[in-house]
Amino acid sequence: MGDQRNSPSGAPEQAGLRGRTAELAAIRTALEQTRAGMGGALVISGEPGIGKSALLDGATKYADGMRVLRTAGVQPERDLGYATMYRLLRPLLGGIADLPSAQADALDRVFGRPGAGPTPDRFLIALATLTLLSDAAQAQPLLCLIDDAHWADQPSLDALSFASRRLRAEPIALFFATRLPEGRPGPLAGLPELPLTGLDAASARRLLREHTGGSLPASDEELLLRTAAGNPLALRELPASVPPGGPTGEPLPLVDRLQEAFLAQLLPLSGPARELLLLAAVDGSGWLHILRRATATHLDAPVDLDSALDELRGLLSVSSLTVEFRHPLVRSAVFHSASVDRRRAAHLALAAALEHEPAERDRRAWHLGRATDDPDETVAAELERAADRQTHRGGPAAAAAALARAAQLTPPGPDRARRLVAAATASWYGGDAARAEERLALAERIDTRTPDTATRITMLRALIELRTGDAANSLRLLRPVVRQASGQDPTTAVEVLKLFLEASYHAGDANAWGDVAEAIEGMPLLGEHPDLVLLRVIQAGVRVRTGAPAALAESDLGLIEQWTDPEGLCWGAAACWYLGDKRRYRRLYRKALERAHSVGAIGTVTWVLVHVVRDEMTTGRVHTAAGFAEDGKRHAAETGQPNLACWFDSALAVLAALAGRGEQARDLADQVLQVAVRRNLVAAAVQARQALGLVALAEGHGEQALGHLLDTPDHLLHPAFVLGNVPDAVEAAHRMGRLELVAKPVGRFVRWAEATGSPELRALAARCQALTGTEEPEPAFRRALELHPVDEQPVDRARTQLLYGEYLRRARRRGDARRLLRAALESFEQLGMDVWADRARDELRATGETPTSPTRDTLTTLTPQELRIARAAAEGATNREIATQLFVSPRTIDYHLRKIFQKTGITSRVELILLTLPRAEQR
Repeated sequence: MGDQRNSPSGAPEQAGLRGRTAELAAIRTALEQTRAGMGGALVISGEPGIGKSALLDGATKYADGMRVLRTAGVQPERDLGYATMYRLLRPLLGGIADLPSAQADALDRVFGRPGAGPTPDRFLIALATLTLLSDAAQAQPLLCLIDDAHWADQPSLDALSFASRRLRAEPIALFFATRLPEGRPGPLAGLPELPLTGLDAASARRLLREHTGGSLPASDEELLLRTAAGNPLALRELPASVPPGGPTGEPLPLVDRLQEAFLAQLLPLSGPARELLLLAAVDGSGWLHILRRATATHLDAPVDLDSALDELRGLLSVSSLTVEFRHPLVRSAVFHSASVDRRRAAHLALAAALEHEPAERDRRAWHLGRATDDPDETVAAELERAADRQTHRGGPAAAAAALARAAQLTPPGPDRARRLVAAATASWYGGDAARAEERLALAERIDTRTPDTATRITMLRALIELRTGDAANSLRLLRPVVRQASGQDPTTAVEVLKLFLEASYHAGDANAWGDVAEAIEGMPLLGEHPDLVLLRVIQAGVRVRTGAPAALAESDLGLIEQWTDPEGLCWGAAACWYLGDKRRYRRLYRKALERAHSVGAIGTVTWVLVHVVRDEMTTGRVHTAAGFAEDGKRHAAETGQPNLACWFDSALAVLAALAGRGEQARDLADQVLQVAVRRNLVAAAVQARQALGLVALAEGHGEQALGHLLDTPDHLLHPAFVLGNVPDAVEAAHRMGRLELVAKPVGRFVRWAEATGSPELRALAARCQALTGTEEPEPAFRRALELHPVDEQPVDRARTQLLYGEYLRRARRRGDARRLLRAALESFEQLGMDVWADRARDELRATGETPTSPTRDTLTTLTPQELRIARAAAEGATNREIATQLFVSPRTIDYHLRKIFQKTGITSRVELILLTLPRAEQR
């Protein structure tokens, strides 16, 4: 490694990296862990010239036995989707063919390789990137270095940061070098960071003297040391190029001083060399043949490329195919020192050079967009076409910048607003909420908007509110649009109504159902187009909710079951839930989840998981439901949906309460309420209060329980709230002897249960009637047990058995009570509901029976995620298939399976099947 010095930490100091002993030690430790199979990411941050690139160079010296991939973000390519990732992964592209087909197709599309198919979801692309890296690392540990990450394109950074968060069980290290963030948190936020500051005084002085030979007068040396402030690049470049104190003696920002230093090196260059240097700075691709074509035929004064390159050997690194700048600040100095007219001429020359390159149509459009500054519909239309291609190839994030530039170049009129809204929408779905807000605000200020554009503005504004802001505001924005839905085309009407219904659920606004009913009843709904079928699905659900008779035609149900679109399947499932068709509901949401996983639609996965968690909760799989809820919470955070993450936290609070973890349930519920009340997230708030009520109920505090369960405004009549809280509130009121407090909610619940015809809801209604005395208790309890599907609602069935057993014990029918209480106890133990099991044991003791010691299911030793993996493996899924479901790598699944085998004491998947079989049969 050349000149080295040993440090107390054991890491040698490399030549050219004076004063970076601690940083090199951190890098060496990270690489040692990576070689041991525990990879991760490291973000090396600091100002320009501070030594980030040098530390990446230093990392390669410690990468013994590792395969090193390296690239850098390039400022002119910042708006070209997946450009940085393509350069990094180019040596691995041969492995794409071995990926799961959906992942392989996604990478083929974003890298412009042959193939057709739907627009890949950005998270499918990210998962494919992770799998590609993981597969490559099986042969040799990987070190991936991404320099100048602040200039990398957003889609590349999104995909690589996604992979970076999933390397715990991988021999892969991703090191990013980036400038300090400027106010806007980027995709690298939250990753382990290694911030660089200036060198210490001794190291800075030593470095300065190495580069000057110690020839500077002491006063000049001190001035340079103060000016450089420990910046290594400044210590090397300033002595030869900038007089101490600057040309006028006025202080300058360090980056400006460095750019002046590089500009001084340009003064002796010939005119042709300067033209070539500007073309290279504007180009970004670095391809020599493009520069050759541009310099030979498209400039006013053709340039002899080879002669110009000879002049530029000190500023450019030249190979047989490419040219690169020695330092990014050289590129920046060249670019910003040129006049606007010269830069436009360079862009125009490069666009002309790419005219006959079919694979470079998007780059050509990008250059055309920067070659003009005046409104130009021809160029704007070319940029919009490029954005459309990028959308279909790489998703919305890749298209957002092209659409924004197209809007800037659009002559005044409605098309400018339309393109701005398209840019805002692409930014939002691409994960850049801040730019979406900026572009949407610009569109809102344009007067010449068409009605369709105005609708799109309102819908996007409402969507952003629903995901990140106030759910009630989302409803307020959408209500006027819903009232106009009957006059819209079916596709737009479906979008509006779905968004409105989702907002009504989270905001808990019962009046929303009436608005939807009024809008949808006036629509012509005949036909088999999926949008028309979905409108009929929504209509049926709304009719049930408003108490009108409703059913879906068997032909419509058959059409829904043939769908492959995960979002449509999810809405079909929701309608079946409202209609009381639980089996079809379950079948449809499972298909929706499978399809969403297969196409990597993590945003849709997150929404489907709401149904999954709710269903797993009602069917008693508390531990599994917690695993799905944790997944949903993580996905919601990754997709920029904090409000949905709040809902999953509320579900986790309920699950903790059901499992008897009272303190955890209280903590989660309190956290949820702090957010939910402020943002009008009524669904999450009601669920959090349900958790608090369940804890109080399980602990025997009926008054507290009733306070939490009835702490919901009277107008909140969403079925999910009724289903969640009324039966629990009735039990609490029964324990208190205050049944008059629940008379009105019970009436609503019973009417809804009868309207749906659902056995599960009718069973709960019968239990409520038994407890409130609105019917004879014993016949009502018996009817409830007859209606409870054995394999559908084990939690509710066991609670009914417990309550019925308590009633019989108080009636001194101890023998009859014991039979019910034993069954309840067995169910609670199998479900891992310890607090409820204790209550059943206490009741059994009160009958004179001594219950057996509690049993513990081996599966309860597993974390929720481990349990999900165990079940999937037992059902025959391969590691790759499970990895796709959880958005991790196959190696991570292997890591978790080893832990599962260790915890449970088994050694094979056959034993895993036997271990999980009893629970699997409950399905």
